[in-house]
Amino acid sequence: MISNDYVETEKDTESASTTEADSADKTAEKTDKNSEKSTAEGGINPENSLQKKLEEAETKYLYLYSEFENFRRRVERDKSEFIKFGHEGFLKDLLQVLDNFERAISHAKTLVKEKGDAVSSINQGVEMIHYQLLESLKNQGVEIIATEGKKFDPNFHEALSEEESEKPEGEIIREARKGYMLYGRLLRASGVVLSKGKK
Repeated sequence: MISNDYVETEKDTESASTTEADSADKTAEKTDKNSEKSTAEGGINPENSLQKKLEEAETKYLYLYSEFENFRRRVERDKSEFIKFGHEGFLKDLLQVLDNFERAISHAKTLVKEKGDAVSSINQGVEMIHYQLLESLKNQGVEIIATEGKKFDPNFHEALSEEESEKPEGEIIREARKGYMLYGRLLRASGVVLSKGKK
């Protein structure tokens, strides 16, 4: 038979154990609350810190990507410009050769009138070479600037002289030197003679 003293002792032990367990739970809960409070008051939250780093990395990536795209477009544009206009200086020199061909053709036509068929075949040969040269220049993007019936435009025409004429002052009378464009850009201005009106 169990005595009352033993039962009371066992109850006291269980009560003490329960009290200790409750105390431990309260201490842990208090610690968690203090931790949360500390974070809210300025402590470092690992998740927020990581999110911030990811956002910064994404911003840097977008900036670098944009810079690279701009660089790529600029390189493509420069490459295209070089392909179109890289031989501009050579073409300008070649235009002088073309001018001499046209002078030779004009002179040959005068000789044909004077000497007949003796120089006719030579004139035809020069005209064929002149035509081939013009076609080659067209293939390189060179186009002749039209002046006939056009008003004087300083962007495309160069006034070489003025003469009295029936046309109003400042209008083009004739073309003294052909002008050319290269892919829409001025290669050489047309040399023109302008009217200075009648006295």
